[in-house]
Amino acid sequence: MFARLIWLATLLVWVALGAGAVLGAAVAGPIALGWRPLAVLSGSMAPTLHTGDEIVVRPVAPVALRVGDVVTFNDPSRGHELVTHRVRDLRVEGTTVHVVTRGDANSGSERWSVSARGRVGRVAYRIPKLGYVTVAAGTPLGRILFVVVPALLLGVSEIRRVWRPREGLKSDGEAPITA
Repeated sequence: MFARLIWLATLLVWVALGAGAVLGAAVAGPIALGWRPLAVLSGSMAPTLHTGDEIVVRPVAPVALRVGDVVTFNDPSRGHELVTHRVRDLRVEGTTVHVVTRGDANSGSERWSVSARGRVGRVAYRIPKLGYVTVAAGTPLGRILFVVVPALLLGVSEIRRVWRPREGLKSDGEAPITA
């Protein structure tokens, strides 16, 4: 019975590690391209983006923006906090791009400007609910649960596998039995 529980725990750890690797590649892989993963912390973009979703934004020139794009920007009215909202209006004046954004679930708009040579993040894709995991993983308890515990379980599993006697060998050191 105990051996089956260990086997099941090992299987679950490997499945979790595999799923983590796939999700990690979806989130961390784009970092090599200069893209940025972010957790959605509010419902201002519902139903397009939900609280707890993970989005990946890629940097684009402000002049490449179009009305309808979902963008992440430093909102000057909120102390340059990152905000992800939809572009409602766009106007280029010389070397400055004036943008009006609003969350899909909001009634108020933000008006902000950025240099035409600057960068703004455009949402490339989202992974539903993964933001909850990335936010939790950033806490001390999350690091223990998502890194230390699986590593310990894998280590115990591998030590047990190495120390387990091989089948077909007698425990008193005699030669293996062959058919």
